[in-house]
Amino acid sequence: MASTRTKSLLAGGAALLLCLVLGVLYALGLPPFGDEVGDIKASEVCGVLGRSSSSATALKRVLPDKSSYAFDGAVTDPRLDDMDSSYYASCFVDGDGKQLVAVTAEMAQYDKADEWVKDVIRNNVPAGTVKPFGAGDKAVASDKVAAIYFPCVARGVGQHLSVVVHLVQPGSADSGQLRDGLITLARNAALAAHRKANCDAPPELTH
Repeated sequence: MASTRTKSLLAGGAALLLCLVLGVLYALGLPPFGDEVGDIKASEVCGVLGRSSSSATALKRVLPDKSSYAFDGAVTDPRLDDMDSSYYASCFVDGDGKQLVAVTAEMAQYDKADEWVKDVIRNNVPAGTVKPFGAGDKAVASDKVAAIYFPCVARGVGQHLSVVVHLVQPGSADSGQLRDGLITLARNAALAAHRKANCDAPPELTH
């Protein structure tokens, strides 16, 4: 009899605990009671990010869960011909009305690639948080930013393109996964910029 009563008390306690947990989740708007996570469709990804299916997968890896996502991308300063020395394109990804990712691709020329790195770090992340990876003349990444500096124009002083992917609000993935996802996005954006800017110098983005 005592054993049956004990089991009943345990069952009742477990049920009460479950109700309390569900109540907290409901009050905080967390799953399964929170808003459904929006889908990131490859067809909606900015052309600035290049390979849409690969970029969509990478975005799902690095972004926080939001009920909806919006993309705003444009080439605001196209490179029209071989004599044109300027190019600028951007892509901004929002989630529930807040900016999550900012991507820029622009023509640039530095005497030394390390000077470019200093500018990228100063504008996006604290010094010492980025590590190099193999792409272009110089490429660095952390769990908040990935950037590539690579050749575009073969003649003359050899104009370069600078691509920067800045993760404004990270998702729940660990830092290694975030960094890998941002590198994928940076490489895709660099390939797209190289094509859209009509570059003729080998970009060397995969070494």
